[in-house]
Amino acid sequence: MPERLFHVNSNVRKEAPKLFGKTEESVSEDVGVLKKWIQTQHHLPETMKNVKIRNFLLLNKCSIGKTKLKIDMYYTIRSMIPDFYDDANPNNSHMKEYMDIRYEGYFGVHPVLFENMYRVMFYKVKMPNTVVPRLEAMRNFNVAEIRLYEDCMIGEILVCDMANVSFNDLLKITPTFTAKVLAIYQKVYSLRLKAMYIVNSPLYINHFMAVLKKTMKPKIFSRIKVFHDCEVLKQVFPKEILPKDYGGDGPSLEELNEMVKIKLTQYQERFDKLDKLRVNEELRPEKLDNDEMLGFHGNFKKLEVD
Repeated sequence: MPERLFHVNSNVRKEAPKLFGKTEESVSEDVGVLKKWIQTQHHLPETMKNVKIRNFLLLNKCSIGKTKLKIDMYYTIRSMIPDFYDDANPNNSHMKEYMDIRYEGYFGVHPVLFENMYRVMFYKVKMPNTVVPRLEAMRNFNVAEIRLYEDCMIGEILVCDMANVSFNDLLKITPTFTAKVLAIYQKVYSLRLKAMYIVNSPLYINHFMAVLKKTMKPKIFSRIKVFHDCEVLKQVFPKEILPKDYGGDGPSLEELNEMVKIKLTQYQERFDKLDKLRVNEELRPEKLDNDEMLGFHGNFKKLEVD
């Protein structure tokens, strides 16, 4: 078993269920119930691992009913919104190039949990005019796949450093693109965003914020904070969490980015399998209502990638 990127000690695993009025024992029982349910859903392509079922339970505050919907959507959405799953294998040349800091920038996940069991992720563009939103989303969903195996998914905090983001980069993040990404995060991962710090923001950040406000639920949008420098990070995070790039003692953005790249290669067998995993709609017990499942009208497969 490769070394874990997401460090979660045994105490966290015991305490996490208590947030939702559960114990480790009752969660294990619920995992068993859900696993038996999955085995009766013949349209689903595999029986999910216990550790992933457990994380889906935590993402859905230990509601078995909601967890069933999210597990089904985890597989179903790969066909409903193929834009972010076709060609997403991290071994593909365009994905490997995008993870190379010489070209795009840094995407790092801190291995140590922040207070209240939140996972902190850092993102920074290295050079202007290099952002490719579709590849960015693919990378994020690939990391989310690993987190389902290794992490204790209670919530996350995002730090987005906009120092090198050009106006043209922001124009690529359209409402259509944002709606698709949010649909996946909401309908699969429950969008457990606790805070998002946008630092070193340019004067033209208003365009990006307008897109987010148009497509996000007000409750989630209110958790986004914008700052024109990065000093706030020293107030929010302890030095052991804050990367060296921002005056902390934690791993640098380059080091965090490298950790993610190594971890993606360790899960190559899983990503190869995901290339072929699709639901069999002919075996689904009840016909899927696309509008009801996604909360949007129309078929996402017909939408072009922005």
